[in-house]
Amino acid sequence: MKLFYPSIIVVLFFLSIFDIIVGLINDAVNFLNSAIGSQVASRRTIMIFASLGILLGAFLSSGMMEVARKGVFDPSYFYFSDVIFIFLAVMISDIILLDVFNTLGLPTSTTVSMVFCLLGSAFSIAMIKMISPFNNEPFHHLTLYIKTEKTLTISMGIFLSIIISFTSGAFIHYFIRYFFSFEYETRLKYVGVIWSAISLSSMTYFLIVKGLHSTLQGFMDENLTGFSLYIQYFIRWIHHNFFIFLFILFSTWAIIAKIFVSLGYNILKFVVLYGTFSLAMAFAGNDLVNFIGIPIASLQSYNIWKESGSPPAEKFNMKSLSGNVKVPSSVLIFAGMIMILTLWFSKKTKNITSTEINLSRQNEGPEKFLSNSFSRGIVRFFLYLGNHLFKLFPKRFLVKIEKNFKQKKIQKEENIAFDLVRASANLTISSILISIATVQKLPLSTTFVTFMVSMGTSLSDRAWDRESAVYRVSGVLKVIRGWFLTGLIAFTMAGITAIFLYFFQAWALSFIIFLILFVFYRSYKNYNKIQNQKKEEKPFLGIENLTLETTLSKTFDIIKPMLEYIENIYKNSIEGITQENLKTLHKSRNNFLKVKENYADIHNSLIKVIRKTKNREPIAGIFYLHIYNKIKEIIESSDIITNHTLFHVINSHKPLKYKQKKNLLILELLMMEHFNIIKKITIDENYKKIQFSCMIQNQIIKKIEEQMNQQVMGIINKRYGTKNTLLMLDILLQSKKITENIENIIILYHKSLSHISSKKDASFLAF
Repeated sequence: MKLFYPSIIVVLFFLSIFDIIVGLINDAVNFLNSAIGSQVASRRTIMIFASLGILLGAFLSSGMMEVARKGVFDPSYFYFSDVIFIFLAVMISDIILLDVFNTLGLPTSTTVSMVFCLLGSAFSIAMIKMISPFNNEPFHHLTLYIKTEKTLTISMGIFLSIIISFTSGAFIHYFIRYFFSFEYETRLKYVGVIWSAISLSSMTYFLIVKGLHSTLQGFMDENLTGFSLYIQYFIRWIHHNFFIFLFILFSTWAIIAKIFVSLGYNILKFVVLYGTFSLAMAFAGNDLVNFIGIPIASLQSYNIWKESGSPPAEKFNMKSLSGNVKVPSSVLIFAGMIMILTLWFSKKTKNITSTEINLSRQNEGPEKFLSNSFSRGIVRFFLYLGNHLFKLFPKRFLVKIEKNFKQKKIQKEENIAFDLVRASANLTISSILISIATVQKLPLSTTFVTFMVSMGTSLSDRAWDRESAVYRVSGVLKVIRGWFLTGLIAFTMAGITAIFLYFFQAWALSFIIFLILFVFYRSYKNYNKIQNQKKEEKPFLGIENLTLETTLSKTFDIIKPMLEYIENIYKNSIEGITQENLKTLHKSRNNFLKVKENYADIHNSLIKVIRKTKNREPIAGIFYLHIYNKIKEIIESSDIITNHTLFHVINSHKPLKYKQKKNLLILELLMMEHFNIIKKITIDENYKKIQFSCMIQNQIIKKIEEQMNQQVMGIINKRYGTKNTLLMLDILLQSKKITENIENIIILYHKSLSHISSKKDASFLAF
């Protein structure tokens, strides 16, 4: 048992490394999205600026880790063993929670996670102590153990930042866009210089406040010497001469911006990179406590206990933990290096950043989130409100404003989610809000601020138009719901973990370490599986101008796997219904859902692919549209077959008659023969074999008509029931549609090849 508590300290420090990794992955969204979304530079350059910011932020990180030690609970009411279990429960819960959010691709707040983990674990231990026979304290004594008022203040401040950030981002950026417009390049000489000076001045002040000020706050003047004392005087001078300092900053940056613009350099690029550096530094300086604060506090607790002669841990009071502590710079730098390595080598950072970029992008594309009734209601309400509000203003005034919000040209680079104006606005507004909160000592979450500012600016830019608004609103609501759930889940998980550790100690520690390793392993496997599915090359990506020849070739990459899937699905459905094999039917349905998911990529890329054909050869777009339509009809027919056969068996309806089963098995053989011929044609790309396909098609259609006639006679003679008949009709009719659509696809290829040699007009593609 002597090694129990030293082992916990070692485990906590290993867990802190994992916590830094999962925390960085989550918080990378804060400082990377504006630069990545606007494609201000190569990803390598962006990462270099972010890494420098993290390194400086870690070095300047505040030595005061008071939230972890005494910000949520009062250590004087807890024993050493209690505190260690609280800290261990926090680290375990925080790591698992953040990793789950990272895997789902949803950004959350590491500050909220840590605070509520501390609150939950401290609450559980406090309740155990209060209800024990030795104490038997009343419930209101909980306020002695837990600093409820301070915790409530932190929580309210953090969640109020959601509303303030969104409204600030939308309101301020509206005027920024009005002065810049979407054709901002022509206004860089004047508006660009002024805005750049404002942005750079704000972010420079932000650097000073979040860097030097945060580092020195909390230390007594007598502890400051030399350079530190000079910095303290400099910060005091800034606070007493705030407007003079801002004027000096503005003037300096205005001159620098004017020089850059005169030399033909886009100053907004520098603003975005500078802002990325600033926010990365703020993240490392502010949120480092969320990752290493707990291990530092646990080590301090252990040292206090050891220096007191290692008395019984269950009886040693931890009131000494309330004192101040300075974290060694070497520890902070080591933590910063882990952050930088994670930033460069973790693939999950891309998964997190994609959520915010998808919700705020200006260009068209597939929506990541589905709409719901609540988001639809919000959109309809604001449409109604907007229609009535606009009536209060003169039409000429609205037309004049609208000119600055109209996008006069489509983005040349489809990967650019938004322009440099919005990217600079995201960074500047976020920096200003965080600076104000820091000076006023108001708690906030950097994740909440940066995310909601980004959502507000995208709203002002009309990125949430009527085509995408319901999906974007639904996505934002889902992210916000995840934030609130973070607090609830963190509180509950940490509380349960603390109880488990308190009563089972060493056994609980061993089990939980195994659980963490298992969760990380499963998370890694699932993430890689998802990424491998996403990595499947999209046939039309990377091609600027599509011709009919390239479209013919590339659509084969879609048709081949699609036909193989449909063949297996059809075969499993027929065998499943004739044998009443529920497992086979479930397999068929699950395979279909995978096909449907792959088809969603074709559906989402339809407009982009057609646009790639340009005016030079629109026939390629017409051809692809027909292929899309035929695939869609095949998918719909397969949906009906898989769903209805599964529904019939799962609800224990009467099985098919012997004659019906025999007919379906004969039809299946013909369909498989048809599929094999079509597959050979697509593999060999030999369209001369098309007449053989037509012969099989005629046989299938003839057989289907015979079976439908038999079904009609069976109904007349009352041999078949209602459910039985409807199922057979569905299978026969959808089989006919699949056959006809596959045949039409081959005919499309045949006609297209004829067109390439004869150069006819596009009317040959009409069906």
